[in-house]
Amino acid sequence: MDKEPAPTIRDLYPHFTEKELEDAEDNLDRYLRLVLRIFERMEVETNPQVDQLTPNTGTLRCTPSRS
Repeated sequence: MDKEPAPTIRDLYPHFTEKELEDAEDNLDRYLRLVLRIFERMEVETNPQVDQLTPNTGTLRCTPSRS
């Protein structure tokens, strides 16, 4: 089963400048961290016995935008 690699931000937005690509990658990273935080919080709230679904990962913080 041949698996193609996932497209990069550059593949998705070939017309972006380097700065726009950097911003898009930063935004995606922040979004994914937020999704993980929401997921982990929901897991803890729905199953109090679970301390954290992804142990030993520490807390991921969403950092403010650099703009």
